[in-house]
Amino acid sequence: MRKAILGVLLALLFVSPGFTEASKEAPIEVQAQSLEANYKEGVLHFIGNVRVTKGDFHLESTEMRVYLKSQNNTNQIDWVEAMGGVKMRYGEKFGTSERALYYSDEGKVVLEGNALLWEKGNRIRGSRVTIFLREDRAVVESKPGEKVELLVTEKEGEGQFLPRP
Repeated sequence: MRKAILGVLLALLFVSPGFTEASKEAPIEVQAQSLEANYKEGVLHFIGNVRVTKGDFHLESTEMRVYLKSQNNTNQIDWVEAMGGVKMRYGEKFGTSERALYYSDEGKVVLEGNALLWEKGNRIRGSRVTIFLREDRAVVESKPGEKVELLVTEKEGEGQFLPRP
């Protein structure tokens, strides 16, 4: 029963408009050195060398916590936090940060701590990057005294101005 609930929860985590149809059907594989599941508190805590794979999507971090909604005992994901050297890859898109947050209801991803996104030679860096998956937009912020960095490498009319989330 608990394995089935865990599978459903992780499936919900990665089913969003930001993922391809093929990826939605792909199985999810989560590896970690340990898993602490506290169903009373509604928290799944993956610890040590966390690796998540679903189709073209890959995530690595030191640890990851999955917080469940407490309403109606539905076991749906409320939000997810990946911490420690976060690395993400989705197709040809890459991202790194110290911490990544995913908010299920809002369809929002927040990368904090030297956040960097890149795709095909284009890259953008800031202290915080907020990606609104359903709106196809992103906001990049810097710390006081720092600047957001953007590098664009366009080749003969191809490519996009910004790396897209």
